[in-house]
Amino acid sequence: MTRSVFSQEYEKLRRLLIAARREASLTQSDVASVLGKPQPFVSKYERGERRLDVVEFLQVADALAVDPVAILRQLRTRSSDNQDNTEDILETWSITPNDLTTILKQSPSLQGMLFGYIAEFKLEELWLEHPDIAGVVKDDDHDRRKKGDRRFIYKGHSFILEAKSLQTSSIKHTSDGWTGSTQVDASDRREIVLPSGEKVNTTLLLVGEFDVLAVNVFPFENNWNFVFAKNQDLPRSTYRGYTPEQRQYLLASLIPITWPPEPPFTDNLYYLLDELVEERFSRTS
Repeated sequence: MTRSVFSQEYEKLRRLLIAARREASLTQSDVASVLGKPQPFVSKYERGERRLDVVEFLQVADALAVDPVAILRQLRTRSSDNQDNTEDILETWSITPNDLTTILKQSPSLQGMLFGYIAEFKLEELWLEHPDIAGVVKDDDHDRRKKGDRRFIYKGHSFILEAKSLQTSSIKHTSDGWTGSTQVDASDRREIVLPSGEKVNTTLLLVGEFDVLAVNVFPFENNWNFVFAKNQDLPRSTYRGYTPEQRQYLLASLIPITWPPEPPFTDNLYYLLDELVEERFSRTS
């Protein structure tokens, strides 16, 4: 994996350009075509493997149909809002990054737990810092009454997003890309009430319990990509321990994931949110 060697400010600029491309519903290939460049050119500057010069930045902004001055103003605002007044926890603990790496390698469970928190941080950083998104809230992980890793408002509508990771043992590289699976269930068994009024004691999640499933697919290519699907489009449980009537309300505990994504998954969260907003509008009109 190639690591970025650029400044914190440039990393923020890189993320702003990624957000602008996604907001415009453009693929990397779309942008490359406008620029007259190969797709890897866009991939490399978005990953932080290649630095844009001033002329290239202006060309990219033009390809994205965004005002370069507005981008720089956002960069300046974020830089001033995020002045580094935070404590360096590694320095406080008197350990180095190499020490931390050693500790994590010695404790796979700790590494997995930390990876999950980092994935949620990257999800919020890359996808939830958007002009149309407000009021992002993370519920208490131990509050079993609430399901969902992030709650937020998008274009005036409330949404609940459930975040999951891939099962490491399921990851395979094929001629068509990558395949894997994610476990979509609750950590503890709980009693839920089905729309029929029937009560079921289960670890499975309920159809309609959240709005969007987000799965980080970082292990596929060592890049912070995510795939998204509507709750209503996810497969239902086939476990014979539940009746056919119960299964129609219960989500499958293991869901296949591919990269590039295949339906019901997409790599554009805003596309799904816009569809959900339209569906809600249609139901009320």
